[in-house]
Amino acid sequence: MNRQLKPTCKKLGLTGANWHWLRHANATLLDAVGTPLGTVQALLGHSSSEITREVYLHSIPADARAAVQKVEDLLMRPKLTQVAENWKTGSLLIQ
Repeated sequence: MNRQLKPTCKKLGLTGANWHWLRHANATLLDAVGTPLGTVQALLGHSSSEITREVYLHSIPADARAAVQKVEDLLMRPKLTQVAENWKTGSLLIQ
């Protein structure tokens, strides 16, 4: 796995990424989307929720989260050419 991880991370510009870093990122992202601590603990295979909470979970500041959400909303919204109106009902259809 390491033979695949290092070249892939290098191509993506993720310097310093390794399996341990990915475990931290996974735990943090699971927490950010509201996954219960016990579930994160089980997924990481920890015997104690304290280890999961104190070592692996890293907070994402609210302002950073809001900024990322704005960019995601901008990128993921339908393009104007994808939106059409159903002439019978007047509702919008995404094609």
